[in-house]
Amino acid sequence: MKQSILPRAVGVLTAAALCTACALPVLAAPQADPDKAVIDNADILSKETETYVTNISTALQNTCGAQIGVYTVDTIGNYTMEGYTYELANEWGLGDADKDNGIVLLLAPGEDNYHAMCGAGLETQFTVQMLQTILNEDMEPNWVNKDYDAGTRQTVYAMAEKLCTIYGLTFDLDDAAAGSIPSAGTVSGSAPASPPPQRGGVSFGGVLILVAVLAVVIVLLAVPRRYYGGPGGYRGPTFIWFGGFGRPRGPRPPRPPRPPRPPRPPRGPRGPGGFGGGGGSFRGGGAGRMGGGGSFRAGGGSFRGGGAGRR
Repeated sequence: MKQSILPRAVGVLTAAALCTACALPVLAAPQADPDKAVIDNADILSKETETYVTNISTALQNTCGAQIGVYTVDTIGNYTMEGYTYELANEWGLGDADKDNGIVLLLAPGEDNYHAMCGAGLETQFTVQMLQTILNEDMEPNWVNKDYDAGTRQTVYAMAEKLCTIYGLTFDLDDAAAGSIPSAGTVSGSAPASPPPQRGGVSFGGVLILVAVLAVVIVLLAVPRRYYGGPGGYRGPTFIWFGGFGRPRGPRPPRPPRPPRPPRPPRGPRGPGGFGGGGGSFRGGGAGRMGGGGSFRAGGGSFRGGGAGRR
């Protein structure tokens, strides 16, 4: 009797363990999209905020290669905030591949936590202390009030301001956020110096050229005009003092008569649609969408960890 109860008890315990395991949430690794600057898995950001961040990040991308990405997720499971951000950042590849100047902002409302990380190329210029100050001043007050839109906008704006200082960018961040994105290849830094003023007056070489031009004009006007008999009448000047260069004197021989035009072949019947001839085909693409000021695309930057967060 005892031998039959033991296997049955083991089976019941095993089934209970399996049910408990099935009830636990599946811990998925972060999933990045290189064509997006905002990935709102937790659904806490408005479309206006997503556009705001995307426009600023695209403006930075077009001018210095830097990029800012915002990723939201409800919970991070068994990850630490730094570990999750590190894995996300390197999969996302924000920032220029040569400069490694991307920034990732992770928001996890289910964990009541956030974390930010700079790319390897920004570590000495955009230090952890600077990043922590921005989070403390711009994210934390809004995070406490659960105003994730305001916190995200202010934090991204402050990060972008710091990047503009690092790279000497002069475009207006408010205009960029509103959609006036500078095109690729915009020169950063201060405006180029104006060319030195030119001295007044005319150089000696210019005087010589002017005299030569006037002499040629006077010579051309002084050339005698010649008339030729026969059809054609006046044929223009001949330069008799240059060895008789010009048209030969004397009557010009008459032109031979033109041959009569051959009659046109009769037109063929019109094809379908009322247009004649044809039967040809077209393979062209026709009109398409015009390109704009560029779109967001992760540049392949890398990260080495670290960063700043709430705790």
